[in-house]
Amino acid sequence: METPRRCLHRRRIGLRARWGALLVLLLLASCEKIDVGEEPEAGDVQQTTPTQSGMGTHEAPLTVEQVINGEGVTTGICWVVGYAVGSTYRSMSNATFEAETTNKSNILLAAEPNCTSTEACVPVELSSSKMQQLVSLAYNPGRHRQAIMVQGQLGRYFGCNGIRNTQAAYWLPGGFYLDDDQDTQPTEWEEEEKSY
Repeated sequence: METPRRCLHRRRIGLRARWGALLVLLLLASCEKIDVGEEPEAGDVQQTTPTQSGMGTHEAPLTVEQVINGEGVTTGICWVVGYAVGSTYRSMSNATFEAETTNKSNILLAAEPNCTSTEACVPVELSSSKMQQLVSLAYNPGRHRQAIMVQGQLGRYFGCNGIRNTQAAYWLPGGFYLDDDQDTQPTEWEEEEKSY
């Protein structure tokens, strides 16, 4: 025969289990799926020439100056536009601004295609071998001083503001024109296939 104490204990356990199950059911019933749209795959990004700057989006990428000065988006993954003017090895003091380089791990972005100053450049990490083959000047010396858009994580790289973990990039063979005032229309560029 059961003692009243054991019986009471069993009832409490049973009530807790029922209330717990009811709580879980209520929480599940109140949840609804929020559709934020599908994230594009790396190959699905629509290639367009940017027409304004400052937001870090594909349509309005950050400029090299904004990344250097820490303006606009300061963290997170964003798009940046500039010219691939060189690469560096282990520090910005070892930068080279030549088309022929053996360094595959990064490129230097600048606002002007003829830049040769490390203070005016943003280092871009090319961590995956696919990105290295598609973007680095070691594999693509003909792309030297050509405009490019890159998507990656803003952060410190080689002791200065840079772009790490590059996820996507594509070349803008005609260059780019950013019209922040939207008074004039940008020049149309013939764009090549996306790199990544």
